[in-house]
Amino acid sequence: MKDQLHIMITGNEGCVRSLILSRKKIKASLIVSVLALCILCTATIFSSHFLKQSFQLAMENRQLSEELNEVYQASQEYAAQISELQALNVAQAEAFKSEKEDLLSGTVYQLNERSQLIEAVMSNIGVRLNNPEEDKANSGGPYLPPKDVAYNDLLNRSDQYLEAIRTTPLGWPHRGRITSKFGQRQDPLNELKGFHSGIDIRGKTGEKVYATADGRVSKAEHNGGYGLYVEIDHHNGYSTSFAHLKKYLVKQGDTVKRGQVIGLLGSTGRSTGPHLHYEIREHDKPINPYKFMRTLALAKTRKPLELMAKKGKKIYAPASTEN
Repeated sequence: MKDQLHIMITGNEGCVRSLILSRKKIKASLIVSVLALCILCTATIFSSHFLKQSFQLAMENRQLSEELNEVYQASQEYAAQISELQALNVAQAEAFKSEKEDLLSGTVYQLNERSQLIEAVMSNIGVRLNNPEEDKANSGGPYLPPKDVAYNDLLNRSDQYLEAIRTTPLGWPHRGRITSKFGQRQDPLNELKGFHSGIDIRGKTGEKVYATADGRVSKAEHNGGYGLYVEIDHHNGYSTSFAHLKKYLVKQGDTVKRGQVIGLLGSTGRSTGPHLHYEIREHDKPINPYKFMRTLALAKTRKPLELMAKKGKKIYAPASTEN
């Protein structure tokens, strides 16, 4: 009887009921209840932790969605900027192409004008500028449209003309008064008739003497009656000589440019006073330097050559000389 528990339940009407429970059942029920309560508490704790993590993940997902949206908007703006830049580049390319064509046209006009000027200069001194004839044999290369061919021909012709003009002796080696012309004359020392192979230009001792074309110094020495003497080979059949110098400022083998000072005017050798004896030789034959000297004024004119020719004007303007 000790292992049983009697529970008496009375009703309002005097009815009594008896409930007999064993102590083992009560203990088992308590244990089951406690276990169930523990399980419920544990489940509640885990559920709370899971809900908290779910909430954090939801917040992170929301933040990532917002960031992705910002990236998408930035990419759209970047794409729009790229499109604008492409359109701008196309416009700039068209403008550059137009500017390039205008510049090329202006350059072609200037080259053509310069080529005509050089042709006129060389024609006046009797120098012919002929382009070499083309030989179709043993030749090739890419095909170019006529417009490009014309540009290339003009550039090649201009290069050839500029090279010819650089190596052709033009202008004055010293700006002074001509005292003796080229050709037959009475010798100033023995008063006999003779041939003068150059032009004498009077000046003051020590004044500068200039090269009249690009070339290479072939002689820089004392040359008998010429005194201190410089000779320049221009590698095109022409050579120039400068005599009676006080001092030469170049040496044999030097490369010189037009306008470079090559010596100082003097009266060395067979001379009656300070002057420069200037010679131009074509294939070692002396020619009159004056026609080469007077063409310098042509380069300074701004009038079209055709207009000058129609008016019957001389293309060159000789410098004033005194005899």
